[in-house]
Amino acid sequence: MSIPRQPLDVSKTSPEQKQRILEYAADVRKFEVERFWHRSIFFWGFIAAAFVAYSQSASKGDLAFLVACFGLLCSIAWTLQNRGSKYWYEAWEAKVESVENEVLGVPLFANREPIKRKGLWGACPFSVSKLAIALSDFTALTWVALAVRAFPLNNTSSVLVCSVIVAVLTIMYIALLFTCRQS
Repeated sequence: MSIPRQPLDVSKTSPEQKQRILEYAADVRKFEVERFWHRSIFFWGFIAAAFVAYSQSASKGDLAFLVACFGLLCSIAWTLQNRGSKYWYEAWEAKVESVENEVLGVPLFANREPIKRKGLWGACPFSVSKLAIALSDFTALTWVALAVRAFPLNNTSSVLVCSVIVAVLTIMYIALLFTCRQS
């Protein structure tokens, strides 16, 4: 059973403690952003390998479905990892925002700077992590489509039974990822 989380209360801390809290929270926030990209690269390695394996086994049929299920599992894990990283990034960002105004005298991180539009190729306030989440979701949907395409309907009964077992185990494992995912 998890303990409900409360916002950081710094009302009874000294200015020195607030300074240390800000420095620590800003460092961990930066660390979370770096880890987000490292984790994404890790998952992309598996997903890219699965795409290569799928393309090599697409004509063989039996193996392509298994590879598609593996690719789907990697993509689901990646999208959950992206959401988890986004949560922790925002949690540390909230801690930074809780003390930055008092320590720095201005809401440095909470303040959103205005942007001058410079046409199609100019800057936009897109969330890079939300774009990564959208890409990981799309990758998972792509694997679903590839798995459906590779499902061996016209094969022998033993291949069909094995494929159904793989499909059921994949669905069960995905359900397990969703139910046991929270820290």
